[in-house]
Formats: sequence, structure tokens, C-alpha cells
Amino acid sequence: MFICRFTTPRILALLVASNLLMVSCNESCSYELTEVHEAGLAVKTTARIDVTGMMCAHACGGKIKKELLEVQGVANAIIDFELDRDMNHAEVEFDPAQVHVDQLVAAVTGIADGKLYGVEAVQLTHFAKAANRP
Repeated sequence: MFICRFTTPRILALLVASNLLMVSCNESCSYELTEVHEAGLAVKTTARIDVTGMMCAHACGGKIKKELLEVQGVANAIIDFELDRDMNHAEVEFDPAQVHVDQLVAAVTGIADGKLYGVEAVQLTHFAKAANRP
């Protein structure tokens, strides 16, 4: 189960529509989901996944990145790790028509049978080209 914070009624409508296509998520898949829409140079969707349990950038971060890149529809994954930070995260660019955020979370939480990493929150950012401005 996840908790959503909505910033506009439009996002609420989009989320309700997307729930019809939602992939089921097991009990280890409990996280807070936030969605935002921004103007950008290209149309793309990114997910910032807050990951618990990462102890190093190379082994932990490398394994998480590898698993995320193996999900069909993922274009890129970058691990942002700092040793003394409470929460590290993965930045994932993906095609929401091919993959649901639950699949990204499951790729992380499923490592080592769910014994190593957890996901506390996901922020989805949907980028669209800026409208013509006067």
C-alpha cells in the first residue's frame, strides 16, 4: 500500500486512471508516492526512489542499478550514494507506457529475497515540453 499526496485535481484524475492499470504489489512494497509535472526540454518520466539499506556505492549501488536497468522500459538508472546520508536514492528514467512504478520498486526490494533493501518513497516527475509563452 502506498500513500499519495496530490498537488492538483488533475494529478488525482491521472492517478485514478492509472490505478486501473496498476501492477499488483506485494506486502514488502509499501512506500509514499508523489507525482509532479514540470516543463522540460524533452518528454520523459523519472523516478527518484529513496532506498534504505545501501551501505556502499559500488556493491550495493551497482547491484541496484543493474536490477533497475534490467526492467524493460527503463532507459537509465543513476545511484546517488553518500556514506553519511540517512537516505540514498536511485534516479531512474523510464517509459511509463512500458513499466509501472511498482515494478521499479519490486526490482529494488526483490534483491536477496527482500532482505537487503527497502523503498520508503518514490517521486515521479513527468516532464513535458514547455508551452509557447507570449
